[in-house]
Amino acid sequence: MTPSDRTLGTAPVRYTPPAPPPPHPEPSDGEALRAYLDTLRRRWRLLAALPTALALLAVGLSMSRARTYAAHAAFLASEPSPASSALGSLGGLASQLGIPALAAAASGSASLSAQFYGDLLTSSALLHEAVTTTYDAGAPGEYGGRPFRGTLLDYLDPGGKTPTDRELEAMRGLAKKILTVTVDRPTGVVRIEVRTKNRQLSGLLARRLLDLVNEFNLRRRQTQAGAEREFDLRRTRAALDSLRAAEGALADFRGGNIDFSRSPRLGARETELERRVTLAQQIYTTVAQRYEMASIEAVRNTPVITVLDAPEGLVEARPRHTAAIALGAFLAGLIAAVGVALGTARPRPR
Repeated sequence: MTPSDRTLGTAPVRYTPPAPPPPHPEPSDGEALRAYLDTLRRRWRLLAALPTALALLAVGLSMSRARTYAAHAAFLASEPSPASSALGSLGGLASQLGIPALAAAASGSASLSAQFYGDLLTSSALLHEAVTTTYDAGAPGEYGGRPFRGTLLDYLDPGGKTPTDRELEAMRGLAKKILTVTVDRPTGVVRIEVRTKNRQLSGLLARRLLDLVNEFNLRRRQTQAGAEREFDLRRTRAALDSLRAAEGALADFRGGNIDFSRSPRLGARETELERRVTLAQQIYTTVAQRYEMASIEAVRNTPVITVLDAPEGLVEARPRHTAAIALGAFLAGLIAAVGVALGTARPRPR
């Protein structure tokens, strides 16, 4: 038998795959926590340096920021109802009859709500006047900010291609960044707060806003009273003509009828003419009084708002909150440092 025959006659050898390696034991939670703590302990310099650097940077930026000064003012609309207004008379009558809804509706034309004044302070007309007014805050005093002289256009330095665009941008900046208006509807008190980086400028701007509200009310009241005076003047002339006509008719009747005591018809005619004269006199007296009251209201320049808190002497320095900012920066830096330490040196459990 040849060697080839012996090879062909042998049984085939079966392939046995190698046995897999034994699995590594899974680490417990305590071992994983210790591994992470070891990693953080090895990177303690990073955990100390990064939060401290961020905290110091936040403190430096906060201290370099200019302090803001807030001026507070509060006023109450105390505009009386004009005696020459027919609606004012109707409101008084409704109050006597115990109808508060009608009294409020009748007096609405004379006295405006507190919400109206809150909206008036943020209207374009008042904001434009406040922005274009020149303020002299060159002597803010010690710890009162940098001196400033000029308009709010110079203070805010808004962007814009045209002067109108710059004024509109400055008005938006005044309404959003500087001015805060709070309206207390139950009491009718309107409170304003002005925040700038100059103590004196904050007080001047708050006073200017109060003056603008008062000037607006004065112009509104004088304009309304002037229009009512013109109307009452025409009515007075018409009432005077009616009175003269009634008196002339009575005088002509008495001149043509000297003795009419025995004639009931003539007596009734005289009574009718006397009643017309009396009614014309009452109408003329009422309209003449309204005209005189309207003339007084047209030239009245007394304040129509009661200032409860004047801005002078109520300007306070707002805190920078440096400690809170530094603490927040330190915590943020600590979280970032922990993330960097665990991300760059992930521990491998044994």
